[in-house]
Amino acid sequence: MVAAPQESFEAASVRARKSALEVLRTQLDVLRGTAVMTTSDTADLLRDVCEELNEMATDLTQTWKRTHPGQPQPPLPVEIIPAEELDKIGWDSHANRVRMKNVYCTLFSLWSLLDGDQSGMYAKPPSTEQVTKALATVEARLAGLDTPDCVE
Repeated sequence: MVAAPQESFEAASVRARKSALEVLRTQLDVLRGTAVMTTSDTADLLRDVCEELNEMATDLTQTWKRTHPGQPQPPLPVEIIPAEELDKIGWDSHANRVRMKNVYCTLFSLWSLLDGDQSGMYAKPPSTEQVTKALATVEARLAGLDTPDCVE
C-alpha cells in the first residue's frame, strides 16, 4: 500500500483500513479453511499479517508527516488495534515474534546467551485457535470504526 503523492491523510487512512480488512479476511479464510496447521505455519501466517499491517502503518505515518508537518501524529487504528489484540496472545506485533518473557535474573540471561539456548527467554507461540480469535477480533474492531482516523 503506497500512498499517492497528493493523497490526504484521511483518504490514506480509509484505504489502509480497507486493505487491512482485506488482508485479515484473506488470512482468516486460510486459518479457518485449513484442517490442521502446525505452530510454525501459524506463526508464519501471523508474521506475514503483521508485516503487511506494519507497512500500512509506516505508509500512514509518512503520509501524516507529509500532510501535517510538525504536528503530533494521531494513533493509527491499523497499528494500535492489532498490537492490543496480539499482545493478549503473547505476540509482539512490532518485533513480529512471540513476546520475550520477563527475565528477572541477569545471570540466567547471560548464561542463556553463552549456552546458545535462548528458547527459555521466549513465550510459547500462540495456537492456531488463539491466532484465529485474535485476528477475528482485530477484523471486527477495524470494521466497526466509523471514521478513518478515530481510535476506540
